[in-house]
Amino acid sequence: MKTKNILLIEDCEMDIVLIKESLDQKGVLCEIEVVKNSIEALLYAENLNIDPTFKKPDLIIVNEELITVDGINILSKIKNSTASSLPVIMLTSTKRNLSPTFNPHASCYIEKPLEVNEFVKVIQEIKYFWLTLAN
Repeated sequence: MKTKNILLIEDCEMDIVLIKESLDQKGVLCEIEVVKNSIEALLYAENLNIDPTFKKPDLIIVNEELITVDGINILSKIKNSTASSLPVIMLTSTKRNLSPTFNPHASCYIEKPLEVNEFVKVIQEIKYFWLTLAN
């Protein structure tokens, strides 16, 4: 089975650890590239735009509430690149009414559960759906 490449844009160290461990568990093999801040994420988006040989991920998971430049703005830069067709999961901590029409660049919005076991389960379900069923 082919290894899938995942780009994780997340600035919370605890969430990074949980997401990586969840993605490394059973199922599809994943190579996870972590971008820990907005500036690195903008540089990554720029590389997608200018370098056609730059390795594109099979799935992008981005935190909506990044410091400096939020995930929505970073996502718009990535989606304006050659990677515009990639599935993107927007993770959010806010308790608002999530609507799929809120950001046309996101494949879906998912609220981060506060309970660790639920958080792990959500990430495993993202992996299963987006890297097995939809990909």
